[in-house]
Amino acid sequence: MQIKLLKIFLIMFLLSLFYSSVLLAQTPDSGTETALIVTGILTAFFVIIIFFVIFVLEGNIEPIVTLFHAAWAYVVPQSTEKAIQMDEDFDGITELDNRIPPWFNYLFGATIIFAVVYMISYHVLKTSPLPHDEFSDELASADLMRRVRMASEGEINEDKLVALKDDASLKEGMEKFKKNCVSCHGSEGGGIVGPNLADQHWIHGGSVKNIFATIKNGVPEKGMISWKLVFTPKEIQQIASYILTLQGTNPPGGKPPEGNLWVEPIIEESDSVKIAVKS
Repeated sequence: MQIKLLKIFLIMFLLSLFYSSVLLAQTPDSGTETALIVTGILTAFFVIIIFFVIFVLEGNIEPIVTLFHAAWAYVVPQSTEKAIQMDEDFDGITELDNRIPPWFNYLFGATIIFAVVYMISYHVLKTSPLPHDEFSDELASADLMRRVRMASEGEINEDKLVALKDDASLKEGMEKFKKNCVSCHGSEGGGIVGPNLADQHWIHGGSVKNIFATIKNGVPEKGMISWKLVFTPKEIQQIASYILTLQGTNPPGGKPPEGNLWVEPIIEESDSVKIAVKS
């Protein structure tokens, strides 16, 4: 029996070596590399077993068989099991040395198997992406979708940016504002952590261009992130246009004014324009 098992180990070891040599003779690709890693793990496993049997147990595999039977008997429920009573007695209460329940052993074994599979899948073979890699892939995918949307919307000249007035654009801006901005500015723009957007005072300017730039670049020192990786320029223009509609609404519970009173600058006409108008 012992010689038969030893022969089986040797045959499996030789087969793994032959399989490795065949793979090495092929053109390397991702599938071949994975197979080589698996073969290497199996080969190392068989080598350890063979050396253990030959040099440690001196060819006697009976201790391994005994250990296997003991583990099997420990996991499988025993119908005739008797609880061992301990020598402790306190106020007539005794303690029994019961065996660990089989379901707990199954659960413990399952966690070991899961840990091994997880390690091989995520760290050895790398067939499953780690959370950091998944996050990077999602960022790349989101950036690609954003670029596609930007290409479909066309370019926006920020120097000639104007506030949108149509209902569709203002509705889009309102929906994005209420979804992404209410945690800091409130549902009606009265301000919570961020400033009040419904009064006439502005920290970074109150024109559509100023609001567009603030949303686009963020205010890192105040904790406001840059939204240019989330929204396209068209969407930022829609949000900025909606924010301007909040002026003078005076929502209940709004924060006190912050910044400076904003007055829209008057653009003086050039001499050429004045001459053209007079003529």
